[in-house]
Amino acid sequence: MTKTRILWFIVLPGLSMWLGWGIRGLVGHSTGAMIPGAFAALALSILLPSKQFSRALAIALTAVGFGYGADMTTLQSAGLATGYFHNFPNAALLGYSGLIIKGALWALFGGTGLGLALTASRYRRKDILLGLTFFVTSFFAGWALINRSKVLYFSVDRHETWAGLLFGAVVLLTWLTVRGKTHIPLIIALSVAAAGAVGYPIAVTINGWGRHHHPGIWYDWWKVAETTYGFFMGAGLGIGTYLIKGQLPEARESKETVAGGGFSIWAIVLGVALAVLCKMLYEKDLAWIWLGTVLLIASFYSEKIAWHVGVTLTYFACAWDVMLHNWLRNQHIGNAAVLWALAILATLVVSWKVTTLWNRTDKAMVRSAYLFLMWSILILTYLMIFVNHTLLYPSAEGIAAAGGWWTYTAQGWGADSVVEVFFTIAAIGLTWIVYRVSTLQGSSEGVTSSRTS
Repeated sequence: MTKTRILWFIVLPGLSMWLGWGIRGLVGHSTGAMIPGAFAALALSILLPSKQFSRALAIALTAVGFGYGADMTTLQSAGLATGYFHNFPNAALLGYSGLIIKGALWALFGGTGLGLALTASRYRRKDILLGLTFFVTSFFAGWALINRSKVLYFSVDRHETWAGLLFGAVVLLTWLTVRGKTHIPLIIALSVAAAGAVGYPIAVTINGWGRHHHPGIWYDWWKVAETTYGFFMGAGLGIGTYLIKGQLPEARESKETVAGGGFSIWAIVLGVALAVLCKMLYEKDLAWIWLGTVLLIASFYSEKIAWHVGVTLTYFACAWDVMLHNWLRNQHIGNAAVLWALAILATLVVSWKVTTLWNRTDKAMVRSAYLFLMWSILILTYLMIFVNHTLLYPSAEGIAAAGGWWTYTAQGWGADSVVEVFFTIAAIGLTWIVYRVSTLQGSSEGVTSSRTS
């Protein structure tokens, strides 16, 4: 494969996670880590050969996999690394060590999810159930032995789970490697973990430097850090996938099923009900170690559920955070019943769109799902930034102090408006890349050409 073709496996998932991880910081305060996972999996599903794995399973498992890292505390580790906590013993050493470990682990689970989806035909459902049982058991063992007792602690006073995730990851990857007689999940997981281990400390260092040397209302250096870390992980995920793309099972060995079927109101309702239920359970403090694992199992049992987990649930989590977390709880904008209705109505549209994609050809389905999800969530970021209490209920004093309405409005948007410009440019670029890749795949110069590299 030529250098140009290799670059697609770096640029497309890398830029997808650059955008997805940045969006997560705006509208994904809880289950938001699914956003970059879904974006990256959709991007790689466009690049990989058709009919060799379940696209729905890849999107669901990768999105859910990245969700596990959200249970870790990372901001205090970043604070230790950049000197935010003054006079803390060995702050820099502890901070950067924590960033390396946690950056790797967060990425590792996303890679494991994708690797498992690509090799799903090698496992029976019983193997998956046993593997996830071992994973959960090992998680609590690691948490009890190291995290709870603070044998090795990378925060100031927050609850940590990194050791539990490390124990669980080692056991799960060992099980998948031995039971499936394949190294694909391990290769992808280690590739993206290495990228995360390098990317997170670099990203936090950039943030610390920027905040110290160039502070200001128009600079959001933490957003720069988030997107930098996202690009590293996306590139690592793409490189790992590129390394194993020639080892994917032939179409006849794949267990992918055709979702098919015509219009079904029950399929649409299923997506909305699943999204609302999962989000509510998470908001009620059901840890992702339980909820995420249940979603993984459910995705294996139904391809339609997998599509809704990867796309519909990801969207509703964002809509909930914008309308019910930010507008209602934080800014006291709107009425609870009205905002619930708006969030569910928007999710109904997304769920309906997902069901219409089931009737399309494989590549067209994935491309449409990618662009629809990306632009739908980007619209939510517009609402998040440009609809806020400060602008809806301006004070005469504030307008006078700012020197006029336009200056007051611009200051109300602040650095977020600058961020939104970059997000929009990235989304336009990704749209072009997706269509460009699709064109190449239809020609003799295709990205997934069967010719020997």
